Amino acid sequence: MVIRTKILATIGPASGSTDRLCRLFEAGCDACRINFSHGSDEQRDECLGNIRAVEQQLGQPIAVCGDLCGPKIRVGMMAAGGAQLDAGAETAIVRQAVDGTAWRFSTTLPELIEEAAVGETICLDDGQIKLEVIATDPPESIRCKVVRGGRLTSGKGVNLPQTDLSLSALTEKDRRDAAWIAQRDFDYVALSFVRHAEDVRQLRQILQDHGSEAHIIAKIEKPRAVENIDAILEAADAVMVARGDLGVEMDLPAVPVAQKRIAARAQQAGKPCIIATQMLESMIAQATPTRAEVNDVANAVLDHADAVMLSGETAVGRYPVEAVTVMNETVDAIQGYHDEIDAGPRVTYIDSPTTAAIARAVREIIQHEDIAAVAVHTATGATARMLARNRLPCPILALSPSPQAVRRMVLYYGVIPRQVDRTPQHTRDVLGRAERIACRLGIARDGERIVVVSGRPLGQPGCTNTLVVHRVGCGDGE
Repeated sequence: MVIRTKILATIGPASGSTDRLCRLFEAGCDACRINFSHGSDEQRDECLGNIRAVEQQLGQPIAVCGDLCGPKIRVGMMAAGGAQLDAGAETAIVRQAVDGTAWRFSTTLPELIEEAAVGETICLDDGQIKLEVIATDPPESIRCKVVRGGRLTSGKGVNLPQTDLSLSALTEKDRRDAAWIAQRDFDYVALSFVRHAEDVRQLRQILQDHGSEAHIIAKIEKPRAVENIDAILEAADAVMVARGDLGVEMDLPAVPVAQKRIAARAQQAGKPCIIATQMLESMIAQATPTRAEVNDVANAVLDHADAVMLSGETAVGRYPVEAVTVMNETVDAIQGYHDEIDAGPRVTYIDSPTTAAIARAVREIIQHEDIAAVAVHTATGATARMLARNRLPCPILALSPSPQAVRRMVLYYGVIPRQVDRTPQHTRDVLGRAERIACRLGIARDGERIVVVSGRPLGQPGCTNTLVVHRVGCGDGE
């Protein structure tokens, strides 16, 4: 059985060598994430080079995503290694950089003093410590009451879930990193702390100004982004449910509901959705996951995620290959049940209603005929994306002469992308090529039926209009 939910693995010290990368992909990895919150440009260049070397060695496309840091706010330096903030006590956040104590400390965002308002919540250290703003004295300081106490140390994260920060989702570092990415062989760029569609448009302009056609993944990790999800989906090429900061910025019981709603809206919009953060967290230090973690991965498949992501598990963990293996086995095990309960087509696609109609027609044929695979010749990958949105219960072989489109399609649910050397001249050439590659990959055998989707004129984007049911080995459509 072809495993249709994709695995995106974060590459770091534990997984960046060519040998370890090969083992990750042999275990079931499909795509790589390079986190720009860590490391140097030289280290990232070496990592990207290793990934592309492994791509050539294995003979399969690999999608690479550069993940921008975004405006992550952190606690400034704390004296004596840290301080205990007791519940019920008061503390101040000050603009001036200071050696922090239990009574006052600073952050990496001095402008926070003007942003926060009385009554709003400030969360520290991934929500372990919670403050309530009780007085403001801009531009110098704000006074807070400690609602939930704990030990505060340097560099811990600061979240303002109720504050509509005026700062851009793109920091100066992000802009430099985006320009650096645009000059290299990246397929996706993930934008952190998106709040509005305009954040995505600003990043796209930077990429285009530097000659890059990399697709943008909007990371949904703030309540405002959840509220603006439809507009963000329209502007972005994909979304990621980044449950780390999202779980700090909103009540934890609300996160599973948000995950399901975001995934559903992404499917309706025909955009890929990635579920991320702490999926197999215990495997950073242990060789086996918890039962709850396995259940979480399986639930993401049932939520119609195109891909599930590993973070520290593969970047710095002791068992990166084992983590990919467990995740691959889990998505494989739940796939059959997913097919049983899937309700069928639910996609509208305003940009190309003909493509959407053909995608729905393919699913109808599969429900009534024994179809081994669906093959599509696509210039940009858009038709493959529509087929993936319909959650077909068989593999989708996507053929394109564009190496960029082939790599992007790696993250699409159920899609096996392969690059071909040229655009065929006739529909019969499409059928013959699809048959040969499907047989070579083992997703179709002689005598089985495949559905072949293409467009006329061939190779022109947005012209998908042809569907043929083809018996392998027969030489013509039925």
